[in-house]
Amino acid sequence: MDKLMLLSQINLLDELPEEELKKLDEVTVTVPIKKGTIILSPTQQMRSLFFLKKGQVRLYKISSTGKEFTIDLLSEGNIFGETSSFSLTESNIYAEAMVDSFVCSLEKERFEQLLRQHPDISLKLITILTSKLKEVYEITESIAYKDVKYRILLLFMQLSNRFGVRSGEWQTVEVKITQHDIASMIGSSRETVSLLLGELEREQVIARKPLKINTALAKKVYGVEEG
Repeated sequence: MDKLMLLSQINLLDELPEEELKKLDEVTVTVPIKKGTIILSPTQQMRSLFFLKKGQVRLYKISSTGKEFTIDLLSEGNIFGETSSFSLTESNIYAEAMVDSFVCSLEKERFEQLLRQHPDISLKLITILTSKLKEVYEITESIAYKDVKYRILLLFMQLSNRFGVRSGEWQTVEVKITQHDIASMIGSSRETVSLLLGELEREQVIARKPLKINTALAKKVYGVEEG
């Protein structure tokens, strides 16, 4: 797969002229990543940013007892990693390829130079981070004030916006996610999530094979907005 094409389709870089993309192409490394590969971990810190061009990545933490807690799921066009100026992931985060993926990496010095030379990219990065913070705020607020059904539907709505396809009132959630992932992302237990998923399916607010959400019913019955 042509690396220049990969770079041009990453949402942070898609406004760069072809000449700049060619320069960037010379200093980036694009590699295919097999499903299950750990890209980042606390024991292999890299001061680089990673651009997910194709595939899906799971960010998670491991507790002192060895239990995994999913923090986020990333789709094509997302960025993760850190530089000396800022971090897009915490230092104790693991990043795992959920499916076969393509990832471009850029060393911190080159990325910071890119931001200085192209203020429009800095503005676009702020937009991306603002959108991410909005999602985090919504989930955090729902944990404090909303019941677990609402939290499940809000998470599905957010994931469907990133991974899904719209068909009438239904929107798919085309990402591999376990009940344990859902529970850790919304501050609940796997057992509670399992019970409530069954209830939501019987109410026809969600379907599970394949996973999708009825956005109209989610809004009407539970007040979950599409975002």
